[in-house]
Amino acid sequence: MSTVVLLNGQALTPDHVAAVAHGARVILGGDARARMDRSAAAFAALPSVLVQKRRHLVGDAPLPDGDIVAAFILGHCAGVGEPLPSPIVRALIVCRANVLATGYSGVRPALVEALLEMLNRNITPVVPSQGSVGAAGDLAPLAHVARVVCGLGGAVRLPDGTLTDVHDLPAFAPTHKEALSLINGATLTSALAALAVHRAERVLDAMEVACAMTMEALRADTRCLSVNAIDARGHGSATLVANRLAKRLAGSTLAVPGRPPDAFSIRAAPAVLGAARDALGFARDLTVRELNGACDNPIWVEGEGVVETGNFHGAPVALACDVLRIALTSAATQSERRTYRLTSGALTGDLPSFLVEGTGLNSGFMLAQYTAASLASECKGLSHPASVDTIPTVQHHEDHVSMGPIAGRLTLRVLECVADIVGIEALLAAQALDFRRRGLSFPGGVRTEGPPAAIAPGVEAGRAAVRAVTAYWEDDQILHPVLDAVGTLVRSGGLSGRSGEPW
Repeated sequence: MSTVVLLNGQALTPDHVAAVAHGARVILGGDARARMDRSAAAFAALPSVLVQKRRHLVGDAPLPDGDIVAAFILGHCAGVGEPLPSPIVRALIVCRANVLATGYSGVRPALVEALLEMLNRNITPVVPSQGSVGAAGDLAPLAHVARVVCGLGGAVRLPDGTLTDVHDLPAFAPTHKEALSLINGATLTSALAALAVHRAERVLDAMEVACAMTMEALRADTRCLSVNAIDARGHGSATLVANRLAKRLAGSTLAVPGRPPDAFSIRAAPAVLGAARDALGFARDLTVRELNGACDNPIWVEGEGVVETGNFHGAPVALACDVLRIALTSAATQSERRTYRLTSGALTGDLPSFLVEGTGLNSGFMLAQYTAASLASECKGLSHPASVDTIPTVQHHEDHVSMGPIAGRLTLRVLECVADIVGIEALLAAQALDFRRRGLSFPGGVRTEGPPAAIAPGVEAGRAAVRAVTAYWEDDQILHPVLDAVGTLVRSGGLSGRSGEPW
């Protein structure tokens, strides 16, 4: 990847984080160095923050022999579970580097440069996925990164994918404050949120396309998309979605005005997808603020000096992840209901059940809806808010925690499910649209040939994208590779015509 991201502590976005996760280079720029130099000088004149923290927790017991910095970092390497995927670790590193570049943390530019060298040489620490409560920072995951950058051991993944504990990264020798700042922020939480926001935008774009395809295939009454009517309720995102769906369906010859109103999964799509857009907007705005904020403690404030705060707490981003995850699940369950309608000849009225011709053993896309139903149920189970939980830690000193990394990881898991749910809807809608294009209908189960129907150009673009990766089904086939193909299409942005780096 040739993309270069400029890091200045002020302008990092979820899209930048996603680019770095997938290999973009990063350089430190702007006036970040000057800001860091000022705060580093302020902390250099103060007593050791590590000694102060230790005294606060364990009293005036004598300091043990040895390197207090190494003991501090290694003592926090307490993660468990499967390693985080390398793209997530890269996202974690660039997010922490940008926090340090804000100039509040009392770290030297050389520390950020050391983190960026790790990224630019594609040497990625192995970071266990579990073990952070997202309060006094994502301590354990960040400590596994700090261990590597400070030359204290730890496994890494090399550019060729090899796992090893041998590498040639120069060891960075941190000050006491730099050792603390390497781990003292809810930065795994913000990295997960940034990736979730980036992926959710692709998924919701694809869901709009799949919804329009289904509406066309089911001959939906497009008057439900009246922008004036929907705007009367006052939810701007619902109006936006209705307008976009209407544009995709412009030129449709299939709508049947005057028939009984369509089911809620059709008629209320702007309300549900609009609500999901609102949740995404909330999550994006909050995540951008977090990516460029001073998520650390203590921090140096010009004119005030060093201040102890609670800026390390992951509550804002944990809540954003939970809201986004709930909204995605709501939209995904509506998508699954549209998929069900496409498979039911009794509900479509003139399409074959399970969307293939023939009788007997032909089950067509029946199991595709099974899969969508399973994924929708899984989303519901994963959508309990993590941010409402708190378990006190550290002798009740850290007596309220955010569980932010859990909220972030659950959101990414839901996004995997939702991408496949949307892919399945688009797959079945493409099959139904092919019957329309062939002039085939099955009223009462009887095959009837008529004139081919013209598909709305905006809908045809979605059908063509699906057909670029899957073929029309004449008879039963193995579903797995087809479902995999349409899921990949959604993840890459290809269904909505915005192809990019797949996640």
